[in-house]
Amino acid sequence: MKRYLMLLFVLCFTTSANANITHFAADQVIGQNKLGEPVFRSTTTPTIVTFWASWCVYCKQLLPLLEGLQRKLTNERIRVVVVNTKEEGKLGQTRRTYKSLLRQFEQRGLQIEFVFDKRDALYNRFKKPGLPYTLVMEKNGQISYAQAGYSERLAQPMLEAIQQALDKNTSDQI
Repeated sequence: MKRYLMLLFVLCFTTSANANITHFAADQVIGQNKLGEPVFRSTTTPTIVTFWASWCVYCKQLLPLLEGLQRKLTNERIRVVVVNTKEEGKLGQTRRTYKSLLRQFEQRGLQIEFVFDKRDALYNRFKKPGLPYTLVMEKNGQISYAQAGYSERLAQPMLEAIQQALDKNTSDQI
């Protein structure tokens, strides 16, 4: 019985989400930065967007991988944006949670870009796929990979999708 429950859990939290959004326009807002200004995808490099929440254990496991990618490839080759969404509470409380998390990111010297999804607006457009939810966007805005959940098993397909996006852009290697 435990085996079937575990299988059901894995299927629920690691399935590919079929987003009805296959292209991300250059003027489509990903989230807001700490100043409340809109943040957009890169038009010169691939953009990795991951929706996450502070209460999500799998989200916290994925962040070091994303940080490592951003450090290794730098902003000239890739843009990694993590979008804080689905926090508990009303808008004022979720904004305070975001600002607290942002201070922690800054104190740790993280290089990934950390933005806020006001009222979960963008996340909800993907029909609430689960967290973390990662998108790989090519520099033209085409979404070439969308995945809900995270595990070591899912890391390889995600890295392959990122490598393919890089290959289309340059000869960079992960």
